[in-house]
Amino acid sequence: MFRARLKRKSVPRSEPYRTFAFGVLLRLTTTEHGGRETPLPGGSDEVARFRYRPDWGLPGMRPQEGTGAPVMAFSREDIHPGEIVRVVIVPPHPPMLSAWAEIDAGAELPMYEGARLCGVGRVLWRRDADWPLSQADEDRFLAWVRGPDEGPQPD
Repeated sequence: MFRARLKRKSVPRSEPYRTFAFGVLLRLTTTEHGGRETPLPGGSDEVARFRYRPDWGLPGMRPQEGTGAPVMAFSREDIHPGEIVRVVIVPPHPPMLSAWAEIDAGAELPMYEGARLCGVGRVLWRRDADWPLSQADEDRFLAWVRGPDEGPQPD
């Protein structure tokens, strides 16, 4: 059987650019109210970082419209529908950064998996950051998400 060999194309790396990081208090929607049927693995270790990539509804968007922003880290693992956790999200898509620039502390962000509303987050803080994140930024955001429930916001 003949198999074509595919060459991997190298993707040019873009230059770092400015983005934002958001500290969010996230309440997962219960299964009874249409949320997930299974827990989120969560976590903040290196393997868990940026693996969960929901869509977030921003102000002015209709329900089920959204823009992706991966969760950098969760305050704990094994998060069941209906539970509340702290998360850090970092929007990595330059075309949507102007919409994210309108988000400040106190904003409510619906979180979607496809058409399903899986949670609602309340923004606690916003910080400027570069994408990809520097080690210093990762460290300060991880310290917040892993810290006590009412821990200080990252500088």
